[in-house]
Amino acid sequence: MKVYFETLGCKLNQFETEALINLFKQKGFDIVFDIKECDVVVVNTCTVTTKAETKSFNAIKKAKRENKLVVATGCYATTDYDYLKKDLCVDIVVKNDDKFKIPEVITSKENLLRKGFIDRIEPVGVSQGDTPVSPEKGCIDKIEPFVFVSSFERTRAFIKIQDGCNKFCSYCKIPFARGRSKSLDPEKILSFTEELVKKNYKEIVLTGVNISDYNYNGYKLYNLVKDIIEVDGNFRIRLSSLQPDEFDKKMIDFLNNEKFCPHFHISLQSGSNSVLKRMHRNYTKEYFLELTKQIRMAKKDTGITTDIIVGFPLETDDEFNETLKLVEMVEFSRLHIFAYSKREHTKASLLADLPRETKKMREKILERKFKDVVSDFVRREIIGKPQKILIEEKKDNLYTGYTGNYFKFYTRKDNLCLNNFYSLIPVRFEIKNTSVELYDY
Repeated sequence: MKVYFETLGCKLNQFETEALINLFKQKGFDIVFDIKECDVVVVNTCTVTTKAETKSFNAIKKAKRENKLVVATGCYATTDYDYLKKDLCVDIVVKNDDKFKIPEVITSKENLLRKGFIDRIEPVGVSQGDTPVSPEKGCIDKIEPFVFVSSFERTRAFIKIQDGCNKFCSYCKIPFARGRSKSLDPEKILSFTEELVKKNYKEIVLTGVNISDYNYNGYKLYNLVKDIIEVDGNFRIRLSSLQPDEFDKKMIDFLNNEKFCPHFHISLQSGSNSVLKRMHRNYTKEYFLELTKQIRMAKKDTGITTDIIVGFPLETDDEFNETLKLVEMVEFSRLHIFAYSKREHTKASLLADLPRETKKMREKILERKFKDVVSDFVRREIIGKPQKILIEEKKDNLYTGYTGNYFKFYTRKDNLCLNNFYSLIPVRFEIKNTSVELYDY
C-alpha cells in the first residue's frame, strides 16, 4: 500500500511526520511523494491559526478529490474531531495521542469498511497502552515517538523530550490539542543521545511543545542539558522554543561550552505589559529585557530568536510601539511575526479584533524595524569573526550549514566534508524576510 503525507504547521508536526514515515516503512508501506501515486493520504493538521486550519481542511478536500483514503490527524483533527468525523472528505480521524497507531487502523479491514474512527484521547494520569503516566508529576516513560531523524538530513536529529502545555495563554488552542505537559524519562533521552552520537549525528535538538516545563520528578531541563553535555563525542546540543517565565537562568552557564549551541529561542509575543497581561503571559517586558541582557553579557554573539504577535485584540498604537522599542533594545537575531488570528473557545476570542489592514501594516513596520536592528547586530558581533559551522549540504560547489547561534552559512571553500564542523569567517550577509544568511565570499 502506498502512502502520501501532507504536513501543516510547526516544526514539531514536521518532525512527527518524519517519525510516522519511518514507522510506516517499518510496517511495510511504500512512501510516495506524488499524491496521484498513493492509495492513502495522511494529513497531519495544524490549528495554531485560522489560516492553518483552512489549509488543513483544503489539504483534506484535495486528497478526497483524488479519490484516496484520507486520514486526518494532528492538532486540528484533535480540537475539531467531532466536526471532521462527520465530514464526507475524511475516512479516518485520529487524535494526537493515537497518531502512531495509524498504520494499525488503515490495515484493519473492519475500519476501512465501516469508515472507522479512533474515539479516545486519554488524559494524563491514565495508562495509554505501554505509556504509563504519573498524574502527580506529569512524567511519562514513553512519548510516541520521541526520536526524529529526517529522511533528508544526516547531520541533525531531534529528541522529543516533552509534550503538552499547561500555560493556557488567552489566544492559544494548543493545550486542548496536545493535552497537559508530560516529560520523558531522562534515562531514555540520554540513551538515545548516546546512540545518535555513535551514529555520527553532530547536532541533537531537544524539542517539544514547551520544553521549559520539562520536569521528571524534579529533574529539570538544566539537569538534562548538563548530563547530555557530558556524553562522549563530537556533537552539539540545540534547544527549541523556551518560555521566558520558565527560563532557568542557570542555562546561561552553558553558553561558552563547545557542546552547547549559543542560541535561545525565547517567545516574547509582545513588548507591551498591558498586551502581555491580556495574553495571560506571566512576565513583563522589563523581565524579558533583563533576561536577554544577562544572556548577551555571558556571550555577546548569542543568537536570540523569538515570536511576536501583532494586532492582538485591543492593541493600540502605543502598545505596538512598545514592542518596536523592545525589539530595538534586545537585538533579536531572527524574528517570527504572526498577525493575530482569532481562535474559537479561547478567552482572547471574546475581545474586539483589529482590522486586517491594521495587522498587515504592523507586520510590515515590525519587519522593517527588525531588519534595521539585526543589521547593526550582525555587523558588530558576527561579520569578520570566526563562526563554528556544521556543514550539512553541498550543491554546485556551494556548501551550506548553520552556525551555533543559528545563522545559515554559505561557503565556497574547497574540500569540505559534509557533517563536519569548521571555523569559517563571514564577510557579508543578506536578510531574507526575517532571517539572516551569512557568506564567506
